[in-house]
Amino acid sequence: MANRTVSDAIAIHGTNPQYLIEKIIRTRIYESLYWKESCFGLTAETLVDRAAKLSCFGGQYGNQKPTEFLCLTLKLLQLQPSKEIIIEFIRNEDFKYLRALSAFYLRLVGTSIEIYQNLEPLLNDYRKLRKQSLDGEFSIVCMDEFINELLREDRACDIILPRITKRHVLEENGELKPRESVLEELLDEDEDEDEGSISSSSQERVKVQENEQSKDLDVNKGRNKSKDRGSQKSGSISRSMSGGRNGGKNGGKNRGRSRSRSKSRSRSRTPKGTDRYIPSNRRRQRSRSKGRSRSRSRNRGYDRYEPIYRRRYSSRERYKASSYRPSRHRKRSRSKSE
Repeated sequence: MANRTVSDAIAIHGTNPQYLIEKIIRTRIYESLYWKESCFGLTAETLVDRAAKLSCFGGQYGNQKPTEFLCLTLKLLQLQPSKEIIIEFIRNEDFKYLRALSAFYLRLVGTSIEIYQNLEPLLNDYRKLRKQSLDGEFSIVCMDEFINELLREDRACDIILPRITKRHVLEENGELKPRESVLEELLDEDEDEDEGSISSSSQERVKVQENEQSKDLDVNKGRNKSKDRGSQKSGSISRSMSGGRNGGKNGGKNRGRSRSRSKSRSRSRTPKGTDRYIPSNRRRQRSRSKGRSRSRSRNRGYDRYEPIYRRRYSSRERYKASSYRPSRHRKRSRSKSE
């Protein structure tokens, strides 16, 4: 009794509504624990509470166990609520899994026109859903992706979907209006903005060109003025040069005299040598120091930096070098000998 369809149910696509799900999956649902505990004695009103508590959707998982989403879908097929209730569930925005469940049920039960009219607005819903795969793992899928899968694919949630006529066929027959997407409105707005930006940019370009032309005119005027000034200067220079040639003979002699005088004065003022301003005592000290430094630099040789045993001296010189004494010892030795 619990697994039978309602007595006043209407045949869908010429068959029992429960037969839209394959027999193997249907028997697994009947044997599942969730069907026995949570789906027994449900009505269209109490089923909303169960659908609001869903946390994922999908087909089978693990050891081919049906999900709660499939169990509630089979319960809807068994109860067969009116389409008005299902449409209200679809328009609901508070519970996203209830919306997904009602959209999946309408895809199984409804006609092609009803499906396009009620499911296409859901393509603008971008909320995230959790989908449970056959491996038992979860993946994130948006609502619009799930609705697109229902409209285009032949299988969803491990259930074969009934075939529907293509949209372009219904548009050609006049049964459906062409679809108006939200993206087209956004594209129209973008085109209007682009046109406004193009017109503004063209106006800016015209202004820039006018400014450039005015600048070119100013530059040309400045060049003409500079040319006029240069011609005036060249005329004055030529006049001064002609006047200078006439007085060149008389002025040349005077210039030569002044130059010779300045040269003689400079020669008389400059000293012949730097020793002129240095006292005689300092001159002698400098000369002596120069002579010593030269003599030392001459006497330096490579033998000086070698050890005593390698120097090429005679035996007497080696003895003197080895027995070196300070000057005070020499004086004492001289005094004793005297």
